[in-house]
Amino acid sequence: MGIAAAMAGCTKSTPKGFDQLAPEGRIEAIVDAARTGDQNAIPELIGGLDSDDGAVRMLSIRALQRMTGQTLGYDHAAPEWRRREAVERWMAWAGGRGEPGGGS
Repeated sequence: MGIAAAMAGCTKSTPKGFDQLAPEGRIEAIVDAARTGDQNAIPELIGGLDSDDGAVRMLSIRALQRMTGQTLGYDHAAPEWRRREAVERWMAWAGGRGEPGGGS
């Protein structure tokens, strides 16, 4: 399923942004970041991997995969402890990559 297809049922009335409480607003921000390849959004996408909302987690990892070509073993449906291990790998990856668009 593509990211755009996942958005088909979302309305535009919810404010968009990674800091929104409503998952719909975060989802729109994730989709925009993936569509535009916004490397500056990578920290927020990594943050989305820890979301309580399964759709936010799924779309965050799909966006990261689209931008970086990797998942670092993250599975949005895995138990929380397993997701946490993968989020730590993502955080280490992001910390070692320098500026957006650098390193892999």
